[in-house]
Amino acid sequence: MLAVTFDVDWAPDRIVDEVIAVFDSYRVPVTVFCTNFARDASKNSTSLAGRLHERHEVALHPNFQHVGDYDTEWDDLLRLYPSARGWRSHNGVTGWPICKAGVTRGLRYEVYPTVFRSYVEPSMVNRALRKYYAFTTAFWDSHMIHEPDFSWSAADLPHRELFAAPDKVVVLGFHPSILYYDMRLAADYDARKPRYHQVDEAASFRRRQPAGAMKLLLELLESAPHAQFTNLSSFGARAGFW
Repeated sequence: MLAVTFDVDWAPDRIVDEVIAVFDSYRVPVTVFCTNFARDASKNSTSLAGRLHERHEVALHPNFQHVGDYDTEWDDLLRLYPSARGWRSHNGVTGWPICKAGVTRGLRYEVYPTVFRSYVEPSMVNRALRKYYAFTTAFWDSHMIHEPDFSWSAADLPHRELFAAPDKVVVLGFHPSILYYDMRLAADYDARKPRYHQVDEAASFRRRQPAGAMKLLLELLESAPHAQFTNLSSFGARAGFW
């Protein structure tokens, strides 16, 4: 199976909606990790609760950097997205107190934002946290923009042979702004970062032939059968994790 995910990272609504529209045009699910939009001073990002098709999954993207009060971070996000059952932390900040606090609030999985070259089975984090699993990513767009020779071809995605395996899940990680601007290199991201909360429609993937991250995604959506796509909660339920 194939789980496409992306981290909102306070991207403007217009960019997020454009990216979601791509998935909707192919009628495939995506797991969306949502940040706390209330902390976006630009007011260009708002809640995704109730805005997405039921095939998609809303999960959490908490930012535990420089935060000692994990309970407040969890509670603030879960007030915004009370139905969320999974999470991936901003910049990979995790640990036992964070996981335990999340589990007590009904979360049942997390995704490590690291690229694993070998396939890693989803696994229970600790027997003390029953029915709580960790998934790993096989691809990460923000990692690949630092690889100058990466082809941005879906044919080069790892573990393609497992896409059709019902008992395996290959997790791919994207970001809406990297997709919207069809980024290829870290220089593309660095140039956009000072204006992250603005929308430059003239530079979007819809104004040219995609050649970077959006090209790869579109190739994937065209080449992989729709039945191979899943969101993470659905996969976990079928696998008997919870």
